[in-house]
Amino acid sequence: MKSDNRSFRLLAAVIAGAGILAILVVCIVKYIPSGKHMSAEDYFGALGENEAAVIVQDHVAQERALILDGSVYIDYTLVQRELNPRFHWDASVGLLLFTTAEQTFEFAPNSSAYTVDGESFDAGYEVLKTTSAGMFLSANFMQQYSDLSCELFDAPSRVVVTFGSTEIRTAKMKRAGAVRYQGGIKSPILTEVTEGTQVTVLEQMKKWSQIVTPDGYIGYVKNSKLGKEIETVTTETWYHAEYPSIHQEGRVNLVWHQIDYPEMNANLEQDIAGTSGLNVISPTWYFLSDNEGNVQSFADASYVERAHTAGLQVWALVSNFSEDVSTTAVLASRQARQTLQNYLVNQALELGFDGINIDLEAIAQEAGYDYAQFMRELSILCRKNQIVLSVDVPVPMDFSRHYHRDELGTVCDYVIVMGYDEHYAGSDIVGSVASMDFETTGIENMLTEVPKEKLISGIPFYSRLWYTQTLEDGTKQVTSEAVSMTREDEVLAAAGVTPSYDEDSGQQYAEWTDEQGQLCQIWLEDDASVEARAKLVSEYNLGGIAEWVLGNQKDSVWAAIQSGIG
Repeated sequence: MKSDNRSFRLLAAVIAGAGILAILVVCIVKYIPSGKHMSAEDYFGALGENEAAVIVQDHVAQERALILDGSVYIDYTLVQRELNPRFHWDASVGLLLFTTAEQTFEFAPNSSAYTVDGESFDAGYEVLKTTSAGMFLSANFMQQYSDLSCELFDAPSRVVVTFGSTEIRTAKMKRAGAVRYQGGIKSPILTEVTEGTQVTVLEQMKKWSQIVTPDGYIGYVKNSKLGKEIETVTTETWYHAEYPSIHQEGRVNLVWHQIDYPEMNANLEQDIAGTSGLNVISPTWYFLSDNEGNVQSFADASYVERAHTAGLQVWALVSNFSEDVSTTAVLASRQARQTLQNYLVNQALELGFDGINIDLEAIAQEAGYDYAQFMRELSILCRKNQIVLSVDVPVPMDFSRHYHRDELGTVCDYVIVMGYDEHYAGSDIVGSVASMDFETTGIENMLTEVPKEKLISGIPFYSRLWYTQTLEDGTKQVTSEAVSMTREDEVLAAAGVTPSYDEDSGQQYAEWTDEQGQLCQIWLEDDASVEARAKLVSEYNLGGIAEWVLGNQKDSVWAAIQSGIG
């Protein structure tokens, strides 16, 4: 019996010991940091011969750099998308173009020679390399004309791109430690950082922080090893581009003047007779007429003289509303761009008008970079000849991201945001042409890309009357027509209705059923809605206001605008 008891106690001890051992193993597995390292290939991806990974701020780019004899060449696609879109490949001439505020560089592939405004130079190295993998731009040359630097590291080969004039958060490592792929002690180690290493802090969490090491690893360190003093600093590089602008004294108050045929120029005095506070008029004189950049013109020199006599600058507008013209084709051709640019500038010099207003609308996604290049090139000619350059753009939306509004805000003197057509002709969704929320949001979003002193708020002098017809099958058919401010009272009187204030739009609203059984709805433009929009100009300290279109307004709106913009 005693032997059985001893055996039982021994078995119990063994079981207890095994349990303790299991607990220890679990604790070790759970709480002891992993010493496993992630390979460079797993982190940066496989690198071919003469290839290098590229780290841009907070991510590893999908494109590779090319390393030739110790020199770095960056994939052109990456350059245009993230680094400096002013380097522009023009397939129409087979050249890489780079446009500054004053001149355009031209680079042929695989050549050290380049030209600037027709004069030849030699860089001493090939600025643009072409291989079976694509086009690559010399980082050395790019750094001379870009607010960035590129630093090459070995083992593995990688290039770290640092931008100047960028606010970053930095901290020093107070203790050496591992930088892990993800936040957690079991995540594999990317690299080690020593005490005192200055790192960029991307994100702070409860126990871990995401950082970027000076040599381009993006990972996580324990907060206990990161210094508590996190500073916000502005990075610096030596190069800073300057793009001088022409700004008139005080705010711009511009009205577009629709000229549908040459004889309408004679109506200038009559059309501006009831206005006040205007300082710029923009006649719609020029229309793209073909894919070679040629233009149909309704311009008139006497109009300019008479406008100047009335105290108005003239910013002539060019548009692209012809169905026979491919704006994409015009912008993609250097010859077509130059034909259009030279014509407009020569017209300004010949007729004496003060500015050019570019109104190229419905720009295709694939034409976005060409559009920006067109504006860069035109800006040089305007700058040299003291011609005000303005451009009309839709309110920021996902579908218009490719307009490169930030670049327009750099190279142009003024950017006019067309704060209307929130609901537009052909839409099956009824609503205001420009509700106050639409206006305000449009301005706020534009200000993230365009300096406030260059931003002009475009407002409508029209509303839209909507008709909703219920068909026999129960579906609804929506149509609409534009209604000028001068005609709104007539429409309401004929329907026998009185409008009321609509909180959602910030406008007067009316609805009724007409004789055909259609639901009629209208969000009105009046002195109050115009003044409310004008007040946004002073509230956000914008460069001015623009109105579409002269002749649609009641004369009382001019006082409302002056009161609003201050």
